[in-house]
Amino acid sequence: MSVDLHAACTQYLAARRARGYRLADHDWLIASFLEQLAAHGQDTITVAEALVFAGARPGTHGRWHVARLNAIRGFAAHVHALDPAAAEVIPAGLITARVTRRTPYLYSPEQIQALMSAATTISAPLIAASMHTLIGLLAATGLRSGEALALDLDAFSSDPPMLTVTGKYARVRLVPLHHSTVDAITDYLSLRAALTGRPATGALLVGARGGPLNKNTARAAFRRIASACELPPRPGCGPARLHDLRHVFAVNSLIDAHRDGQDIDARIAALANYLGHVSPANTYWYLSASAELMSVVSDRISIYQSGRRS
Repeated sequence: MSVDLHAACTQYLAARRARGYRLADHDWLIASFLEQLAAHGQDTITVAEALVFAGARPGTHGRWHVARLNAIRGFAAHVHALDPAAAEVIPAGLITARVTRRTPYLYSPEQIQALMSAATTISAPLIAASMHTLIGLLAATGLRSGEALALDLDAFSSDPPMLTVTGKYARVRLVPLHHSTVDAITDYLSLRAALTGRPATGALLVGARGGPLNKNTARAAFRRIASACELPPRPGCGPARLHDLRHVFAVNSLIDAHRDGQDIDARIAALANYLGHVSPANTYWYLSASAELMSVVSDRISIYQSGRRS
């Protein structure tokens, strides 16, 4: 065979990453696939071998099988371009898996206020202040919880009021802040300095010992806060999550757009950019139906139909 598959793997990943692709897990997935080929006495990439590799862990979700096959499919196309005899082209769609997403818990403004109030009752003062600020920040900006927890002080600007946020795929975006959010962050930093006895440095949100607030710690604290608030169960929803605040922000943005009579497609495109989505199609996942949204949409349709009849 004229192609060294291990060398081709190194070249393929370097070329793709040079064009901006992250290719998470591709290194070890392709390496594992090449080990499978060697164990089977094969020196060429075939569709059959790729499918065996994709389904090698039957207890896992179908989406993981798709991800395993996709990693090999791109590599096989690269090798095929070098030498058609070294790899078969793996067609798309050989394995399909339906993407299912959890129904979000859509908090009311009163429930968000209750969550923030409950956060202040946490026994550890720094955790209490940080969780109070985190909940308010997510509700006001729609950030991912991981994005908010990764912020450092340099990412926060009061003039102009904005956050510099690094999101998925290392994409950086500027998120404007309402003056009330700036005031809340400023108050938190003052309280934090008073509690620690030193000026705030490092991470924007900190844990009990002054280091960055850990994601697992924040999620566990939020579960306790939500439990203390005794939020009523909602059909199809699991326990309340921090991430649901992002859904609430997206839904409320669409409600505001409908009430203002704005172009909804244009608003969704702007919202996608604001939320850090690669494509507006991803934004639709956050637009879950709520009674208020359905009422506003119904009213707008009625107004439109009345205008057509007059």
